[in-house]
Parts: sequence; C-alpha cells; structure tokens
Amino acid sequence: MSLKEHEYVRQTLERYTNCKLENFCSHVLITNFRQYVHAFAERTGGEISKNNFRIVNAPELDCTMIDFGIGSPQAALVVNGLAYLDNLKSVVMLGMCGGIDDILQVGDFVVPTAAIRGEGTSRHYLPEEFPAIPAMSVNLLCLGAVKAKKMTPRCGVVYTTDRRLWEFDETFVDYLRHQRILAVEMELATLFSVAYRYEVPIGAIMLVSDMPLQRRGIKDKRLQDRVYRDYMGLHLDIALDAVANLNSRWSEVERQLHSEW
Repeated sequence: MSLKEHEYVRQTLERYTNCKLENFCSHVLITNFRQYVHAFAERTGGEISKNNFRIVNAPELDCTMIDFGIGSPQAALVVNGLAYLDNLKSVVMLGMCGGIDDILQVGDFVVPTAAIRGEGTSRHYLPEEFPAIPAMSVNLLCLGAVKAKKMTPRCGVVYTTDRRLWEFDETFVDYLRHQRILAVEMELATLFSVAYRYEVPIGAIMLVSDMPLQRRGIKDKRLQDRVYRDYMGLHLDIALDAVANLNSRWSEVERQLHSEW
C-alpha cells in the first residue's frame, strides 16, 4: 500500500533531521545558519542531530531549533513537515535580511507584517492573489520580546526573492528604491504562505545584517563575522524570550489564532 501524504511528510521530516518526531518540542525556532544551531546547543546543552537539516531539542524549554538551509524550496519543506507534528504550537523564523529603508541600520530587528511573494515556491501553496502574512498573535509576542531588550522593533513589508545575487540587477534595485519596502530576504513569503495553507502559527524576528543599497553596504566576510559576534547572542535571547511568552500565554494565543484563521 502506498504511503498517504501525512505519513510521507512526517517520514521526510524525520529523515531530513535524523531525529524522531516524538523528540520535537512544541515551539520551533527555524533558521538558515548553522552558527545559530551551535550557539543554541551550547546555551541549552542539547545535542545536534543532522542530515539535510540540523536540529537541537531543548525539552526543558519546550523548544527545538532547526537549520533548514537557504532558499524557498527548503523553507516550504520545513514548514510543510512541521505542520504534521502532533504537538506543534508555534514556529518563529530567526533570519537575516538586507535593510532597504534608510531608517534601518545593521543590528536592528525587523518583525515583518507581510512579505511580497517575489519567489516562485509559494504559488504551489496559495493562489497568487493571496498575501503572505504571519500569524499576528505570534508576531505580537515577537515584538514584545524585542521591546523587552529596550530596542525598537521595525515593522513593515519585506520582499522575498529567490535570486541570490540580486544586488547587481539594476532594474530590481531601482524597484526596491521606489517602493515602501523595509528589507529584502529569501524565505519569508514562502514560510508565511505554507504556514497559512496548513494553519501553522508562525512569526519572524529578522536581524538586519547589511544595508545593500548604501555605498559599501553589501555584506562581506568581515561584516558577516561582526554580525555573528555582536548580534547573534542577542537574537537568540530575544527568540527564547518570545518562546517563553508563547508558552506562558498559549491559551490566549490559541484563542487569537482561531479568529485569524
């Protein structure tokens, strides 16, 4: 007998993480960066399990972190897999973005209110006319976690592209300059779209890692190293505070989610 979709997807998630599904926690942080997974493992004492994805479970925090790699197809796969977990309560993306609006600077945190679907993967999950939006009940707690660190979270629309070297496309750069776009990145529209399709409560806390439209603003190795050194720990602090708030206020969040969906 052939596998049903939910059985196949659950097996795929287990294969890609090399982790039994019963070990996944209720709240999941997802990221693109193996450095974050190593830092999370050091902080929580958890062990890294890996195959295509890297994963660390921290049962005492009821929190799992997954590094799913880069790009929209990988983003779709991880959320599609998480949607079939029996105990899933929330997903929060910890990523980096390039700042477009000049109100931003490196080290700021963006909590996106929507993402423009400039990639191609999300069309397999939602019609083109559907917006890509997070679960606002989750995002509100992400906002609160940033504010608790005495920082001002930036909110607005981000652009998701599946073109890695877009910085050298003058037509696209001109488009970004003349729209009210806060930042640009590579996965959020897909994550939000797939999460909406499968009713996964998702939010995002994005770190501004460079200002690519400014002179000498594109992230090079030196800036990348500085971003990890100066901001990764704070990013994790904010995320874990958001997870703690989601845990303690889950009944309230769950009620709000029913009205959003």
